[in-house]
Order: sequence, then structure tokens, then C-alpha cells
Amino acid sequence: MILAAFRHLSILSIGGVAGILFPSLMFAAEFGYRFGRRIASRKSEKSTDLAASATLTTGMIGLLAFTLSLSINFAQDRFEARRDLVLAEANAISTAWLRANLIDGAESAVLAAEIEEYARVALAYTTAESNADIPGLVERMGALQAGIWRSMGMIARHASNPVTIALASALNDMFDLFTSQRFAYQSHVPTNIVLMLYLEALATIGALGYQLGLGGDRHIVLTTLLLMMWSGGMILIMDLNQPRIGSIRADASPLIWTIRGFGGPAQMH
Repeated sequence: MILAAFRHLSILSIGGVAGILFPSLMFAAEFGYRFGRRIASRKSEKSTDLAASATLTTGMIGLLAFTLSLSINFAQDRFEARRDLVLAEANAISTAWLRANLIDGAESAVLAAEIEEYARVALAYTTAESNADIPGLVERMGALQAGIWRSMGMIARHASNPVTIALASALNDMFDLFTSQRFAYQSHVPTNIVLMLYLEALATIGALGYQLGLGGDRHIVLTTLLLMMWSGGMILIMDLNQPRIGSIRADASPLIWTIRGFGGPAQMH
């Protein structure tokens, strides 16, 4: 239940996550500090407790840093995959269009026009700002793929030569890359890893607050800066992990350049 709720929150809004993350870490730090002050007030010997809590807290911070680094690497790898596939798809579309224009006849002109429309739908898919738009774009892309392949079949029946074989191969690569792109956009850092990172952060910050409570000094400025840094790192993961609603998105420039190469406007939907 907790995992499902966290998954829903993580895809709802980056701002919503930020609005919950930092205050919850502040609460954990304050709770740990107050608990530490209560324990310290009941004991006369503090040096042993301080040394032990410092050792344990250092270990927890190290583990949290490792988990944060691992999660950022996961998210960055998925972002890089989406970005690389945009370039690869644009190149495949351009290659297919150029090969279609090597063939004479009205059928090749129809095919080239279909490839141009395909590129525009691919651009709309890449730049879509809501997951609600995706089913319609995928359906449109499927219809275009079917139409393009029918046109390819008509060309192949009338002119079977190395050029048409190369064109068919380019179209197949173009279709495969869109499938790869769909998979890349649906691939995220596992929610249970992000949830584990959040729970580890709460526990670690709480332990840090407890240690400060034992010592009797809040260090408000440094603690606040630390929490801001941890929150920023976790928000970065959320941002990279959401290609539609995040601010860090795959650059669609290669597709725009390809469409401009057709001689038509590249429209961002």
C-alpha cells in the first residue's frame, strides 16, 4: 500500500514531491534532536554515547550517500538511453526518407510523404508533456507504420532491386527504434529503490538529529543546508525519472532537424 501510494505521488508532480520531501526530513531531524535531548537529560555520562552515535550516524550517512549515488546513476542511464534513441530514430527516419526518394514513381512519393508524417508524430511523442497524450500518438504511429509498409510492399512488387531492399531495411530499423523509444520512456528507476532511499534518508536524518541532541547543539544553518542538498539530490532523481513531467527531458533537436530537412515546418505538439 505504501509502495503504491509512493508510486502515485512520484508520477503526479515533481513540485508535490518537493513539497513533502524537505518538510518530512526537517521533521525527522527535529524529532531526532528532541529525542536525543531527552536521552541526554537522563544521563550524566555523555562522551560514550556521543562517540557511539557519531560512529553509527557516519555509517548511515555513508550508506545513504551510496544509495543516492546508485539511484542517480540508474536515472541518468535511462535519461541517456532516451536521448541517444532520439538521435538514432532521427537518423533512421532520415535514411528511410532519402532512400524512398531514390525510387521513381508516384508510389515512392506517397511513401516519402508518409515518412514525413511519421517523423512529425515521432516528434510529438518525444515532446509530449502528459502521459494522457501517449495512447493516441502510439495508435497514430501504428496506423502510419501499417500504411508505410503497405506502400513499401507496392514498391517492392513493381521494382525489386538493391535500392528497395535497402529501403525496406531502413524502414524496419525505423520501426524498431520507435519500439525501443517507447520502452525507454516507460523504463524508470524501480519505485521500491526510490522509496528505500526516502526511508533511509528519514532514518539517517533522524539519527543525525539524535546525535546533535545528545551534544546539545542544533547547528541549524548547517543542518538546513544538508537537508536541502539531500532533498535536491532526490528531486533530481525524480526529475530524471519522469520524462514527461520533469524539467530534464531528452532533446528533440535531431527530429526537428530531420523534419526541416524535408522542407517542411517542425511542429512541437
